[in-house]
Amino acid sequence: MKTPVPAESRQAVDDPWSGTVAAACEGSRAAQGRLFADLRKYLRSRAGVVLDRELQVKVSPSDLVQETLMEAYRAFDKFEGKTRGELILWLQGILKNQVKMAHRRYRGTGKRDMRREERVDYRGSRASRWSPVDGAATTPSGQMHKNEQVERLERAIAKLPPRQEQVVRLRNELRLTFEEAGKVLGCSAGAAEKLWTRAVDRLTRELNDEK
Repeated sequence: MKTPVPAESRQAVDDPWSGTVAAACEGSRAAQGRLFADLRKYLRSRAGVVLDRELQVKVSPSDLVQETLMEAYRAFDKFEGKTRGELILWLQGILKNQVKMAHRRYRGTGKRDMRREERVDYRGSRASRWSPVDGAATTPSGQMHKNEQVERLERAIAKLPPRQEQVVRLRNELRLTFEEAGKVLGCSAGAAEKLWTRAVDRLTRELNDEK
């Protein structure tokens, strides 16, 4: 009798990311492009966190993400990982390096307020245990209502502490397992799950308070 495979393990095995990562590591530019397109929103959210307001006078989070992905294209042969979690860690390292270089170039510039522009739609996330957007909009008014709900969710996510925001995006936007998310966050799978649970509880309270 076969030993049952845990759900998290089955998700990792069945995940189409694995084949795309493998193809990218073999030199497929198309596969690399698909991976980077999938991760662009996540990297944009991380850049908005690590880039201070003073520096945003000279360089935007989107600029940093573009430079990060360009560098990743050039240096992909140096990527030694095999999983999407390892790829995210590698890209985050490149992003941090881009921030350091931007600080050296533009230290001492003026200030302006940071505005979070990226909006993420979690309607298709199977990993989420909450869903503020239900069903399919079939009318313009219904679609407008859904868009408003998505915007409310994104505003609430942007208010989370950085690590809670990060785990929500890793889990719900990128659909990483808790084990994978833990590797990106530098903690155990159990700790990642607890962090995600606290984040979801906080989001639920925030969204309920807005009603």
